[in-house]
Amino acid sequence: MIIVQTPLRISFAGGGTDLPQYYRRSGGAVVNAAIDKATFVIVSARYDDKIYVNYSRKEIVDAADEIQHELVRETMKVAGIRHGVEVTLLSDIPSGGSGLGSSSSFTVGLLNAFYQHRGEQVTPDRLAREACEVEIGRCGKPIGKQDPDIAAFGRITAFGFEADGSVQAERLGLTEKQVRSLSANLFLFYSDQTRSADDILAQQSRRTPENLEQLDRLKTLAQAARGALLSGDFDRIGHILEESWSLKTTLASQITNGRLNEMVGLAREAGALGAKVCGAGGGGFVLIYCQPQYHQSLLDAMKNYRRMPITLEPDGSKVIFNYRRPSWK
Repeated sequence: MIIVQTPLRISFAGGGTDLPQYYRRSGGAVVNAAIDKATFVIVSARYDDKIYVNYSRKEIVDAADEIQHELVRETMKVAGIRHGVEVTLLSDIPSGGSGLGSSSSFTVGLLNAFYQHRGEQVTPDRLAREACEVEIGRCGKPIGKQDPDIAAFGRITAFGFEADGSVQAERLGLTEKQVRSLSANLFLFYSDQTRSADDILAQQSRRTPENLEQLDRLKTLAQAARGALLSGDFDRIGHILEESWSLKTTLASQITNGRLNEMVGLAREAGALGAKVCGAGGGGFVLIYCQPQYHQSLLDAMKNYRRMPITLEPDGSKVIFNYRRPSWK
């Protein structure tokens, strides 16, 4: 039995520049961070050749091609697992539409677990690359590259997306004290709305030519976020979140709505330096940066919304349990 834990993520700046319609023109940049909320993939060997898949429903099939859960089906094919396993998917958050990268977290975790089941360890860059192949290439998801990358690498990481499709990952070397200080000022509140990001991202991709000015600015903000984090100027992150959200709302329709506008507005009025909706928008979680003197006023202002306390996570996808029965062969 293998259990793999893979982090979810928050993005500070640059979202949208990791879509191929943009980075193939002039390269993209994103700064994001893994958080201590995760998805879990459990893979165990079966005594027969059946495949059992457990998530919000249960599938029992004879071959990988028959699996309806497309991420499980395609990751099994990539990893070379054909039969004789039971797969269970669990998550710390609502499984879809959260804006925290849960789909990519599952994809990376599935690949990691299947390879470990075969006795093979793979590097984070390979996990990220193959997760992109599964989600974008095989499943046709209109997502960018940042979600699989941060799920595989973890930590606070600056990613560069080159025009040729290659990815440069720079794990930012903050101290534990700095990470605690930054984490203490980050708040996540749940909008109690979920949505499929596919329609929003597909529209955003189509509108890339008319959004180039905003996307260029978002890339510049990602570079500024990297500098702010490395220099310890964490309050600057709040201002970057604020400007990023203002730009992001212009990229596609349905990115924001009345409830999300209310949440961002309440945070500002309570003294937060910045707030933005995580992921593609349309629902999910709102990320807020707030200085300590305004923490209580923020909590009071957001009392009607469910808070999810977070800290930043140093590890990417990892095996947390690995039990192999002894063999006499």
